Amino acid sequence: MRKFLLSISLFLGIFLQLSAQVEFVASCKKVVSQNEQFRLVYTVNANASNFRPPNLANFQVLAGPGTSTSSSVEVINGKVSQSYITSFSYILSAPQEGKFTIPSAQVTVGGKNYSSNSLSVEVVKGNSQNNSQTPTNKTDKNAVTGNSNDLFVRVETNKNSAYQGECITATIKIYSRLNLSGFEDMKYPDFNGFWTQDVQTPSQISLEKENVNGAIYNVGVIKQTLLFPQKSGDIVVEPYELTCVAQQKVGTTRDWFGFPVDKIREVRRKLTSTPVKISVKSLPEPKPEYFNGAVGNFTMTAVLDKISTKANEAVNLKITISGNGNLKLAEPSQIDFPKVFEVYDPKIENNIKNNANGSSGNKVISYVVIPREMGEFAIPPVKFSYFDTKKGEYVTLQSDSLKILVTKGDKESSSYVSNVSKEDVKLIGSDIRFINQEKISFHKKGETFFDSTLFYLSYLLALGIFAGILFWRRKYIRENANLSLVKKRQASKVSLKRLRLAANYLKTNEKDKFYTELSHALWGYVSDKLIIPAASLTKDNVMEMLLQRNVDKTIIDNFVEILDTCEYARYAPVGQHSGMENIFAQASSIINKMEENLK
Repeated sequence: MRKFLLSISLFLGIFLQLSAQVEFVASCKKVVSQNEQFRLVYTVNANASNFRPPNLANFQVLAGPGTSTSSSVEVINGKVSQSYITSFSYILSAPQEGKFTIPSAQVTVGGKNYSSNSLSVEVVKGNSQNNSQTPTNKTDKNAVTGNSNDLFVRVETNKNSAYQGECITATIKIYSRLNLSGFEDMKYPDFNGFWTQDVQTPSQISLEKENVNGAIYNVGVIKQTLLFPQKSGDIVVEPYELTCVAQQKVGTTRDWFGFPVDKIREVRRKLTSTPVKISVKSLPEPKPEYFNGAVGNFTMTAVLDKISTKANEAVNLKITISGNGNLKLAEPSQIDFPKVFEVYDPKIENNIKNNANGSSGNKVISYVVIPREMGEFAIPPVKFSYFDTKKGEYVTLQSDSLKILVTKGDKESSSYVSNVSKEDVKLIGSDIRFINQEKISFHKKGETFFDSTLFYLSYLLALGIFAGILFWRRKYIRENANLSLVKKRQASKVSLKRLRLAANYLKTNEKDKFYTELSHALWGYVSDKLIIPAASLTKDNVMEMLLQRNVDKTIIDNFVEILDTCEYARYAPVGQHSGMENIFAQASSIINKMEENLK
């Protein structure tokens, strides 16, 4: 019986999977070089069949279509879930320059046909990047070879002309045809003359290929900021500065197996962007009565949480301004409430999201009012004015008049109660306060905490705590005064952080980053542990120092072998590397063994 029920559950799970929304997605590089090989992948989240490829006449098919399908079934508390991933992949090259469209492909899932998205691919003339790897002049040890067009930084704005208060998106981008390994000494513009809001960007800069004047660059977004000009006229965005760390080939050597290995060193280049001028137009005159500086495109609503209430009961008026623009400056008109209404200060809530398209969301202003008399009352219309940048004119929004019926309360007279504080609102209408029946504790007259035994004990306790903190603080200062010893103690922790980062690259199968981070973890560990500057590290002096510390010769040989493997794998051709998980396990093990030997 249990097997029968399990079979039914499995069938229902598969049926629900087939009836779920099917997504059929195509992906590839947006920009490629002429004759460059690139991968075209079609992915569908179901068990698909009868794949019909698109017309690839503008490309040369080097391999494919390769098909792979993975599936998983989970049964949790009798609930069955099954997932499929089917992919079809090609290896293509583009023999001709130009912009080409890869049409949709078709596939069949559960008897129904589905089409993928189409793709646009730009093919530019092939260009060599080898100039970034040629040896530099011996007299200039910090210069990156190649011309200045190989590496530059820009501050790009989505518009160079705007109204005062209008949102402008400024994007700081790095353009590179070199092999970069890091950034240093970043100096961001002050954005004087603008009110700014930062756009959240990933901490790791992701580089994508772009065509810039017929050449392919790896382009990454460093930072995005929303600018709201606060004055009219020409405002200059100051340059952005940073130092790029690039990897440069300085020669060739051979590893233990006799294979040629490139010698790489890190060199630095300081970059400065070109200043950007923004022309800011002043807002036209005259300004509307209810305008407070809001610029953009907005809507407004004003509602009461109830249209009928009793006297001395609270009513909530909520005004919501939604749209795109400088929402924080959006302010509705002052409301002339009826005199018999007690009005509390409004609560303001900003629900604003900043992204590359600007600032959007809503601003909610909530009033709590308490009618003190019976009757039918009207709250005047709420008004709000803003400048619409698309229309180039002011727009005034107005709500309807809000009516509310106030009836007699259960425990109050119909007369208006004045001179009452907001803290006593709940007491209005109560003629008699009940007798407090809770137990009351009494103290003898003249008996105080001062001069008691507990008073002196608290002094002794505070003195002891202070002495303990002082002792701990002095010990901490002594232990951390020697930076070299601090690095030595923390060498294992720092290497573990790098190993975790290498593990992430292992999961995403990013070979170059994986071996780079693994190599840095090993070199960084011995640099901190042996108190040797990283620039002075060589395999020979590391082996000599470890032997002097009585580290087992086998451990030292394994350490050097792992370093050689990382160096070879980083520059090995595609397809000539394997065993990333094995080398990661070896590196973790060798650091643990060295930590035990070097204590």
